[in-house]
Amino acid sequence: MNLTSETEKKIFIFLLGIVLFAISAWAIAPPATYPVGSIINIPEGVGLYVLSRKLVAEKVIRSPFWFRAAAIMLGGEYRMKAGEYYLSRPQNPFVIAWRIVYGKHDIKSFKLTVPEGFTVKSISTLFDDKFLYFDNALFEKIAPEGYLFPDTYFVPVTATASTTIKLMRDNFIRKIFPLMPEVELSGKSLEEIIIMASLLEAEVKTKEEREVASGILWKRLKMGMPLQVDSERGTYESQGLPEKPINNPGLISIAAATHPTTTPYLYFLTDKEGEMHTARTFDEHQTNIAKYLR
Repeated sequence: MNLTSETEKKIFIFLLGIVLFAISAWAIAPPATYPVGSIINIPEGVGLYVLSRKLVAEKVIRSPFWFRAAAIMLGGEYRMKAGEYYLSRPQNPFVIAWRIVYGKHDIKSFKLTVPEGFTVKSISTLFDDKFLYFDNALFEKIAPEGYLFPDTYFVPVTATASTTIKLMRDNFIRKIFPLMPEVELSGKSLEEIIIMASLLEAEVKTKEEREVASGILWKRLKMGMPLQVDSERGTYESQGLPEKPINNPGLISIAAATHPTTTPYLYFLTDKEGEMHTARTFDEHQTNIAKYLR
């Protein structure tokens, strides 16, 4: 037996093992350019092979092989969870595969309450520096006033202007859908109802007062009188409803706009304490102004 040859063989195997270990360790280590602090989006229905190449291209993993192997071992070859994943720190392909198989998005959400009557601009102010991807200027430019439903939301820190608009618009649709038969029976368009509701939201407080005010304002419109509501100065100069809602009303105001209370009144005002006072004639209205607003 050639001892020198046997020793060389052992040394070769040992060195080969070190090289293979180093290659494997390199392959499963996160890339040096791992995008810490960013978000990756996993598309709905994406295949495992395509996804692994996408993660390589985005510097999330080095080896598509180890990622696919981990996903298959976890039983997730055909059930990778779509959505956004926050990359808070470097993670190896096994951890990344586990997160996507089980939908561990690691995206923190914040509770935001949007009160009834908030404008688009007011809603925008709720999104501060912790929402890194939210473009306030874009939101204020493209958000549809009147159709962002006031509610309590759990908003991810990854929220953008577009995703927030969709979140609130979808909620508006869910909330308004049961009322649509009543809106159609009212003889008014949904747009007209929402514009009126926004005026009621801004003008008066209680459900009953809003229903009375709704009846007065619809009556004034029918008679061709200017609405003359303080919350929208343009209604003093011109007849008809404003071109669009002035805020985002809640269900009480929307219901009041849909179901106005019929009264003999033609005027109303709200005093400094927020209480409504009605009048049948202009002279009575002037008396109320002198009594409650001066």
